[in-house]
Amino acid sequence: MIEVRDVKKWIQNGSRRVEILKGISLSIPAGQFVAIVGASGSGKSTLLGLLAGLDTPSTGEIWLDGTPIHNLAETELAAVRGRKIGFVFQSYQLIPTLTALENVLLPFELNVEGSGLAKARHLLDAVGLGERVEHYPVQLSGGEQQRVALARAFVVEPPIVMADEPTGNLDSVSGRLVLDLLLERNRKAGATLVLVTHDAEIASRADRKIVLKDGMVVEDTLPTSAQAVEPDAEPEANG
Repeated sequence: MIEVRDVKKWIQNGSRRVEILKGISLSIPAGQFVAIVGASGSGKSTLLGLLAGLDTPSTGEIWLDGTPIHNLAETELAAVRGRKIGFVFQSYQLIPTLTALENVLLPFELNVEGSGLAKARHLLDAVGLGERVEHYPVQLSGGEQQRVALARAFVVEPPIVMADEPTGNLDSVSGRLVLDLLLERNRKAGATLVLVTHDAEIASRADRKIVLKDGMVVEDTLPTSAQAVEPDAEPEANG
């Protein structure tokens, strides 16, 4: 589903080059829940932004569901993002002049033909906001805004959901609810889930934990069950 090949990212500041990612290679299969963790400044959010096509690598390749996104023009990249990725930001990124329902509908109207009204209403009901559809973001709590953002990310039924510290601005109760909704999407709809977090408890619930330090992968941990079957699976794949 996601393939990263020797991706590097740097910023040129006059004659000085600031290296953010120093050669990342990894593969994420469809349906896996991956937590990307690491200290502030390790490159987590930069990597997630590259995977989502919100930025482009300085060198290297990124493939999403068989599509190379590292060299696409912005119009083509936007089309891929619209069809394949639901992105959840820490700061919600709702449009303040649109109601909750209108915010959820927006990706559908931009990327899918037909009416998404019934689906948007169903999703808002599913995240516990069925009675708040006509409320504007300023009228909603932080947890409610993040649940609107989740419904918006789910509305086109993307095969990949990415989230950057989605519980970082929330209290523990709201944070658990948001995480449960993301996990439900991962398990019931089979969506690949890639989540950046500082929260060790959230990372412990992932299928796989990727640890970044100074722009490099220093740990990539698969579940014990996956590690146990790996030797048996390899000959079958080669055969």
